[in-house]
Amino acid sequence: MESEEINSLRLRLSVTKPDHSTESPTNFGRQAEPEEPVTPCGRLFIQPSMNCYIMCTLGFKNPINLPELRVALEETLVKHKRFHSVMKKNEKGTEVWVPADVDINAHVFEPFGFSEEDFAAPSFVEKYVADLATAPAMSFSRPLWECHILNGTSGDAAAHLIFRLHHSLGDGASLMSLLLACTRRVDHPDTMPSIPAKKLKQNADPHIFLLTSLWKTLILIWNTVTGIAYFMATVFWLKDSDTKIKGHAGVGRAQKSLMYAVIDIDDMRIVKNAVNGTINDVLMGIIGAGLRRYLEGQHKDLTKPAGICLTFLQANMWLVNMEELASMMEGGSQTQWGNQLGYLIFPIPLKHSSDPLDCVRAAKKTGNQMKASLEAAFTYWSGALLMSITGPVLPTWLTEHVTLQMTLAVSNVSGPLEPVTLFGNPIVHMYAITAGHPVSLSIFFQSYAGKGSLVVETARDLIPDPETLCQYMVDALQEMKQAVVSRRQASN
Repeated sequence: MESEEINSLRLRLSVTKPDHSTESPTNFGRQAEPEEPVTPCGRLFIQPSMNCYIMCTLGFKNPINLPELRVALEETLVKHKRFHSVMKKNEKGTEVWVPADVDINAHVFEPFGFSEEDFAAPSFVEKYVADLATAPAMSFSRPLWECHILNGTSGDAAAHLIFRLHHSLGDGASLMSLLLACTRRVDHPDTMPSIPAKKLKQNADPHIFLLTSLWKTLILIWNTVTGIAYFMATVFWLKDSDTKIKGHAGVGRAQKSLMYAVIDIDDMRIVKNAVNGTINDVLMGIIGAGLRRYLEGQHKDLTKPAGICLTFLQANMWLVNMEELASMMEGGSQTQWGNQLGYLIFPIPLKHSSDPLDCVRAAKKTGNQMKASLEAAFTYWSGALLMSITGPVLPTWLTEHVTLQMTLAVSNVSGPLEPVTLFGNPIVHMYAITAGHPVSLSIFFQSYAGKGSLVVETARDLIPDPETLCQYMVDALQEMKQAVVSRRQASN
């Protein structure tokens, strides 16, 4: 048995007992695999002050069979190069991924000492994940991932599997794509799940197409220049208003609180269609409306939220094709894998209005500007260039500094459109969070089979009641939906 201490709690974690007579560390003939450089973002995430992890929580319909899970992980996830490699420095002093053997029992944990009453307690799993967010750092002597098994009915799930992954392994979209490559549809067990795809509009008239392309190019240049200027101003002097929810130096290591709510994607579509926007526009709108309500209700000294300047970082991630990931797990090329992360600075709409949809319209206007901009590409490539010239110290300081200038971080990752199974066990819900970045408030949205998990992660010392903020956002969506429905009824 092995035990670890997580935060102030002693959550004794039991490694699944191996049968040493038949099992040995998994080996894939790695002597033939070349070393691969760690991406610039990956080098950033391993710095002590930016030691970031991704926690992906999966709720299952049935209890998890641990021996079967170990075998399934070895046959799928562990075959991916990142999951059977360790990070070391080469002769130039640069971090590289080096193939290594994997002892699956050193990566799979099952906590014990919890009763049925513990599992039945409200937010039991969320509290476990929140504590795991500030658990001791993983050892770099073995691949940087682990999974925790919670076999016990909690909410709508009979068991939970929590992947704890070091952010240097990949960004949220890459890791989610890799996970989905291991899943199959419930209704078609031999078929990979489908994910939302962007619809491209084509214009048959070549003259109109040429003029439209020219105009879009001019808009792209303008939005890129203004976006970069705003980003550089944030680097040097611009910062959010000093509210009670704004983070401080060291907030990335602060104890966390976590709350999540399930939202019906159809409700978001109703609002989206009413403003001719996107699901992301609706998400930004309900975040703004919820934050305004929270600032008014919880902090009486903030009587004019509309005069408060709040912004957030939104990660812009590039999805990896799941068919390519299936090839990667068999040793194929990983040229599209890694931390392909660019960041956008997004103003939060806080202005009072009699129309609940105004928050979404404001978010849509800003979102359209962000989409027609190369700001995310600029932040990625400039960061990579700076990393190659100066090493990790300066990029790490700049990342921390810019993040602390803002109030929160937001991530929106698309999941499968239909229910799926992982290793034959149906998934009832999923969500992922990031921990370690220097913000006091992070909001994550994960879609899955027509539902969306809205997750609010907070620093306990600054925002001890994430359930209140989460509920404000859920209420804001319902008000927006009701406003649309009422107008439709009035017009009929």
